[in-house]
Amino acid sequence: MTRPIVPPHLPAPSLLLVDDDPMPRETLSTLLSAEGFQVVTASTGEEAERKLKAEQPPFDLVITDLVMPGKTGMDVLKCALNRNPSCTVLVLTGFGSVREATEAMELGAFDFVTKPMQIDQFRNTLRRLMERRTLTHERDELREKVKALSERAERLETTLGRMEILANSMAPTNVPSSNDALADLERLAALKGKGLLSDEEFAQGKKNLLARWLS
Repeated sequence: MTRPIVPPHLPAPSLLLVDDDPMPRETLSTLLSAEGFQVVTASTGEEAERKLKAEQPPFDLVITDLVMPGKTGMDVLKCALNRNPSCTVLVLTGFGSVREATEAMELGAFDFVTKPMQIDQFRNTLRRLMERRTLTHERDELREKVKALSERAERLETTLGRMEILANSMAPTNVPSSNDALADLERLAALKGKGLLSDEEFAQGKKNLLARWLS
């Protein structure tokens, strides 16, 4: 027995399956659910677009037939990526529509699978799709960690700047020269420019510096 594509310890990715043919739609829905995906189906491109716009949070994955009456798989692809740029889209196509499938990949589709499909080949594509999704999540998590570290560093810089200014203002025997005072004013202005000091804090710090300079 093969292991499911989505490991049991991970949350089930939300997946929208779009196909106007009920037989492959039901077959794929059953297969994908067994592989650990949380599957929602749509029988037309119009229904798919409504569900894409209504889903909150957005779908993680979309698998859509390319050739459908009315709204096509290309329309579904554009709507899915507009709703969620991180969405991974896989298109299903007949042998006669490979050129359109290639165009879909140029627009941002992850890959295409020709119909009638080989189940093993389809499962391998799903595995690659999940590997890409995992890497994307790890990248996003790293970006969030870097952002958090940068914000922490800015807060520490602000705290150190405030402590230095306070220490200077509390040392009446240490009267600064004009160059020292100007340097402190420039440092205050830089902190304010970064949004790390409020207008009130900047004004108070400038007042303290000027009072020491003129004393």
